[in-house]
Amino acid sequence: MSQRGHNSQSRQSRQSQQRQQGRGRWGALARAMTLAALLVLSACAANPNAVKSSPAVKVQAENSSITYTATHYPLHWNPSRPLSLYTVANEYIAHMTLDQELGQLIIAALSDTDYNANNAGMVEQEGVGGILLYTVNMKTKDQTRQLIATAQAHATIPLLVLTDEEGGYVDRLQQFYGFRPSASMIGATGDPSYAKQQGYKTGQDMATLGFNADFAPDVDVQLVNGPDQMTRTFGTTPDAVTTMAGAYMTGMQDAGVTVCLKHFPGLGAATTDAHLSLPVIKRTRDQIESVELAPYRNLIATGQVQMIMTTDLLMPAIDPTMPAELSQPIITGILRQELGYNGVVVTDALYMDGISKKWTEAQAGVLAIEAGDDMLVGPFSTDQVSWMISALKDAINNHQLSKERIDESVRRILTLKMRMGLLPVPAGIAPVPPLGSMNVQVVDGPVALPPNTNG
Repeated sequence: MSQRGHNSQSRQSRQSQQRQQGRGRWGALARAMTLAALLVLSACAANPNAVKSSPAVKVQAENSSITYTATHYPLHWNPSRPLSLYTVANEYIAHMTLDQELGQLIIAALSDTDYNANNAGMVEQEGVGGILLYTVNMKTKDQTRQLIATAQAHATIPLLVLTDEEGGYVDRLQQFYGFRPSASMIGATGDPSYAKQQGYKTGQDMATLGFNADFAPDVDVQLVNGPDQMTRTFGTTPDAVTTMAGAYMTGMQDAGVTVCLKHFPGLGAATTDAHLSLPVIKRTRDQIESVELAPYRNLIATGQVQMIMTTDLLMPAIDPTMPAELSQPIITGILRQELGYNGVVVTDALYMDGISKKWTEAQAGVLAIEAGDDMLVGPFSTDQVSWMISALKDAINNHQLSKERIDESVRRILTLKMRMGLLPVPAGIAPVPPLGSMNVQVVDGPVALPPNTNG
């Protein structure tokens, strides 16, 4: 190993230790409170002179308990100024360290089938925002439930728990539930009620195991018989894809599992596999607008879309230089500004060849956040997560990224988690739009922070 590599590893080790020490300040107490105590709102949300006494709060911290005496705090809201999820998310962020925020930007793939030291490191030490499971991680239903439940129990901020469950040949759960029809099979029926039924059944099966989100459905409009799209698309026209994928989406979210549309801005004309090389899609801007982007535009307009995955492809008509998931013109310009989407944007795996031949995962992660993505998929070890967080911190220190840009993504992620019922929402906020028919967990009454003992 070179001296440069040794110094780099030493620096990364020190940074990781510092992050772990910072997270220790939250420790078991913060996990026991599941961050509900962060919902005290500042004076900007209420009259600072209007205060209320809370009852004593007894918090279990592993084998001991601590009882806090009554404290005073501003009222959460007043009738003329209801809270929004945006405001509540900002209160969470105000009590988070930078390392905790950066951890939320990462979706890490678990290793093996148990909650081993590597998985614990990603969840507890690095504080990732989500975990991804593949078939190799799931041997039995009980083992899968236990793995997910253990990870959630050790997460300071509840995790997004995802897999790729599409049916057909992209079916991570076939060993448990048998064959599931592919998107193309569902689309061929032309029956939206059948598509909704299949989405609901898939969502039920996933939720039973502990999954709360899915990297599906695929809303690419199949224009060629490309190697990465066979059986994975709902149709060959924007209308067919919108109708059938939209019904599938509604069914899955009715079952309590959040969908993630993919692969933005559209792989339907790709003639090469995006996992093995970078597809170049030479279509005009007008063609892309009327075909590839149409399902996204239509489904975003329903208000149900909470997550979108972008991927490795080059569309020279929009950006002749950068792959879609690293492209500001595509993510910020088209998805955010043109289509008006303000939900969570997730990258595809940053180790795919279209990216990894030019950038490391850490470098790609910085470029993705700079482009407008919110969550980064790819790391599968504690060290890889640590390197990605270090790269993001360096980018902030070098002014390539701003703290405000990080806050923007974390705000979207926490808002999604509140809408999913993973994070508590105080009573009295402005009405929360539903995810299909998903219910939002509401805290009955205001929640106060314990007294500040840090001075």
